[in-house]
Amino acid sequence: MTSRRTILKSIGLIGLAAAGLPRQPLRAQSGLPPHWQGQPFARITGSFQNLRAEPTTDAEIVGQLNQDAVVRVKRAIPGQTVFLYNDLWLETRFGYLYSSFVQPLWYHLPNLPADSTAIGEGRWAQLTVPYSDAYWDTAEAGLEDPTYAGRMYYDSVHRVTGVKKGQDGNTWYEVEELYGRYWMRATHLRLIAPEELTPLSPAVDPGDKRIIVDLPTQTLTCLEGDTPVLQHYVATGRPGKDTPEGIHYVVDKRPSDRMTNGTAASEEDEELYDLAAVPYVCYFTWEWVAFHGCYWHNDYGQRRSAGCVNLPPEVARFIWRWTTPYPPLDEFYYRTGNALDGTMVIVRA
Repeated sequence: MTSRRTILKSIGLIGLAAAGLPRQPLRAQSGLPPHWQGQPFARITGSFQNLRAEPTTDAEIVGQLNQDAVVRVKRAIPGQTVFLYNDLWLETRFGYLYSSFVQPLWYHLPNLPADSTAIGEGRWAQLTVPYSDAYWDTAEAGLEDPTYAGRMYYDSVHRVTGVKKGQDGNTWYEVEELYGRYWMRATHLRLIAPEELTPLSPAVDPGDKRIIVDLPTQTLTCLEGDTPVLQHYVATGRPGKDTPEGIHYVVDKRPSDRMTNGTAASEEDEELYDLAAVPYVCYFTWEWVAFHGCYWHNDYGQRRSAGCVNLPPEVARFIWRWTTPYPPLDEFYYRTGNALDGTMVIVRA
């Protein structure tokens, strides 16, 4: 068994580069997952995206789709590698889209609304439609005059705490977050079964688990001892917002979190964001750098975040379940009593 002390000792003696993985890009070596897994639909995540006659930026522009437009994908095919590690383009009836700037979508049937008994004290839920508009707490008005709270996106995760029939005849869920609450259409949210959030590999000694984030190759690897159990491309911090190098530990875990920089950002910072219901968040520094799911791009393999490690939501869920500590499901957040108790995270340049 490889103990945490042994790992730390080896890092101190022979450096971060020898902490479990080679330096060369991992794609050819291990066949990392591509940017498209066969999803039949795509949502435009930027303000717009041009459609091309062929899968290359040199081809004629044959159309344009605006933000949140949803299109059916005929197939994903190799084309121009616009950004490193991604040569996949999506063929649609309107033309070709580059796959880094769309959100992959699976099709889901409408969800059957749950009653208050099934919800109990609260249940986590996944948004299963491309997007859904939320409204602030207007329960006293019976949702007659709802106030717009924002647009929520596919694969975001929400805490459902109540249910109500609206004046419009639709069933609405009351959704609570750490500092507020809002209402969402019940048919748009799938209650997550508790077994979908249970720990993974709990019998493995926590000291045997560690995560390597390799900044040059933009890859993440989860290790049990010396055995990789997950490898994937990531999107880490861009220049000036770099993901911090070194040894860290998972210190705070949340099934969902609202991420903003409106209060912490300086007036000179051009980027302001307010991202609700970010799924499966594992903070590994006290400066709030985290692994988390991402619904606003599909651009893994590039340095493009504000410092966090962006992942596809299903990969973020694996990490949330696999890492220690194992949080209770009835809490908005859970922190370790000791900063060294969580899973080790090694970020190397």
